[in-house]
Amino acid sequence: MDRSTLYNQEMITHLPLCSIPNPKKVLVIGGGDGGVLREVARYASVEHIDMCEIDKMVVDVSKQYFPNVAIGFEDPRVNLVIGDGVAFLKNAAEGSYDAVIVDSSDPIGPAKELFEKPFFQSVARALRPGGVVCTQAESLWLHMDIIEDIVSNCRDIFKGSVNYAWTSVPTYPSGVIGFMLC
Repeated sequence: MDRSTLYNQEMITHLPLCSIPNPKKVLVIGGGDGGVLREVARYASVEHIDMCEIDKMVVDVSKQYFPNVAIGFEDPRVNLVIGDGVAFLKNAAEGSYDAVIVDSSDPIGPAKELFEKPFFQSVARALRPGGVVCTQAESLWLHMDIIEDIVSNCRDIFKGSVNYAWTSVPTYPSGVIGFMLC
């Protein structure tokens, strides 16, 4: 795995978790390589981490070939669920998470739902008051239409700030990946 993926994993994790005091319960959707888990596990205040990954093979391959990335799976606070993140979130108790991190692939195929308004409504319902979501939000150089849709949906749903952030990832298309933080 390329070291440049660290930039993505660190930003998508530390932006939300540093923006709220003492996060205790975190949900990670996607991120089957375990890199986001590794970063979430650095927070001593976190007591429980649910992770929902749709593809068990991603988890297994990462554990086998990228153990330094997949080390987060070994943390005893992690509850790994192999399944659809959209369905998992619909069944989550209201106000149950301090933070939701969505480390998804691009908005095509099964990941498309993770960029749509009903999904963000489920995220908002699952967050406690004052909670935060950070989701992969594409490249500002290549996907402005997608970003505009995400911003519009998030402004309709979330109270408070809706911000786009980005970082350089040399191996990604355009060298940039963005995050929506609400």
